[in-house]
Amino acid sequence: MSKHGDRARPPLPALVIDASSPCVAAGVLGADRTWQAYTEYAGGALESLFSCVEQALQAAQTELSELRSFIYCEGPGSVLGLRLAAMAIQTWSRLQPEPLPRYAYNSLCLTAELILRDQPQLSNGLLVSDWKKDAWHAIQFADGKAGPLKVIDTATLNAWSGPRFHLPQRKGWQTPPENCTTVAHQPKCLIDCLDETGLLWQTEGIQLYSASSSRFQKWVPQRHRGP
Repeated sequence: MSKHGDRARPPLPALVIDASSPCVAAGVLGADRTWQAYTEYAGGALESLFSCVEQALQAAQTELSELRSFIYCEGPGSVLGLRLAAMAIQTWSRLQPEPLPRYAYNSLCLTAELILRDQPQLSNGLLVSDWKKDAWHAIQFADGKAGPLKVIDTATLNAWSGPRFHLPQRKGWQTPPENCTTVAHQPKCLIDCLDETGLLWQTEGIQLYSASSSRFQKWVPQRHRGP
């Protein structure tokens, strides 16, 4: 269910930023793999991101210059929040004598791991999160394992006969079926899953999750031709 099979071990302390969900989260992961500080702000990333990071650094008594890596959520989630976090990390990286390594995790994959911790034998389950009209990000559970992240349509979701879980987004195009179990995004629980193979991986730059590549039609100016 992850992009890489190897277990990533970021140099610590690391600044963790997650702006994918309705709450903005930031924390400093210490050398003992525990939170030196962790902060969550309710509200939009534009208003909360930098205050959230500043409070986390102050509570951890850590400066940006003391960090050894960045850990960020690639999505899926709030496009504005993810882009603001990416911009901030890129800017802070350039302030260092040498670029710090960056590590990513996926919000839906993290949620799937947390569900399996509560229901280790879960089978024929489905975790979904709204993407766009008639399309959902989805992870299927089978025999106590989470499958790869994929996209399904609303008809597939409505017809699913097993347990269904829904991870809400800040803004959604549609509502899930009534019998979906709502689960919360929990960035603070990332430290409980650091040893899960492939949940965290190193990236070149900041790479945000995209279910499909955008296609652009090149505009070719032509002189209007009369009849």
